Amino acid sequence: MRRGVSDLAGAVCVVTGGASGIGYAVARALRDRGAAVVISDVEQSALDSAAVELGVPGVQADVSRCADVERLAEETLDRYGRVDVVVNNAGVARVAPFEDLTYDDFHWLVDVNLWGVVHGVRTFLPIIERTSRAGFVVNTASMAGLRAAPRLAAYATTKFAVVGLTEALDEELAARGAHVGVGVVVPGQVRSRIGASERNRPGGSGGPMVQQAESPFLLEADVVGEMVADGIERGDLYIVTHPERLDSVRERHRRIEAAFEAAGEHRG
Repeated sequence: MRRGVSDLAGAVCVVTGGASGIGYAVARALRDRGAAVVISDVEQSALDSAAVELGVPGVQADVSRCADVERLAEETLDRYGRVDVVVNNAGVARVAPFEDLTYDDFHWLVDVNLWGVVHGVRTFLPIIERTSRAGFVVNTASMAGLRAAPRLAAYATTKFAVVGLTEALDEELAARGAHVGVGVVVPGQVRSRIGASERNRPGGSGGPMVQQAESPFLLEADVVGEMVADGIERGDLYIVTHPERLDSVRERHRRIEAAFEAAGEHRG
């Protein structure tokens, strides 16, 4: 049985990376369904603007720092007294061939995309279990967490990890009969500012923005925001935004199944 938040009206929700892109769209969708929303972002100016536009509180936080995430939780509890939903959405990207990726590139993506989710789950899950009657944790991964692609080695490394973390957590919560559910968002191409992630890289050069191709499958962030809100209400483990990408996932699974079959034949 899936565990969701069937009525988001009055729910207290926290969205990281909420100043733009998917995070902003999710925050707006939750707000429009009657939730009390707190957004966070590492970029103060963008956070201030988004908080005003959405009419919600904004808390500056770098999710790669556990202390920042704990402060975000404390400020939310001080304001509302509980948390029902957390959306661990903050993320960055570095698109380059593997041979061009540096150790610093990997550390940066792992710190934000993976440790940011770990910090969010470790900090907020106990609070949600303690203060909410029906709660949900959302972790944002990517189609690159289900099917890798060229130039996404570092990004896919982190997003595969987020999918695995969420799947394991789902089984653990179900096994102990928790009233909190968990889901992972696996979006394909979405119009956002992730291509300009370098602007917020610590000590970074503010490198060039990676332009998004105008694919017929490029979704507006607002569409994805509604899908995520729907997934929270239903209690979906996998929140899929691009069903047309199913064949690419099937192809990966076919290759894995073929390897298992071959191993059985070789072992005799």
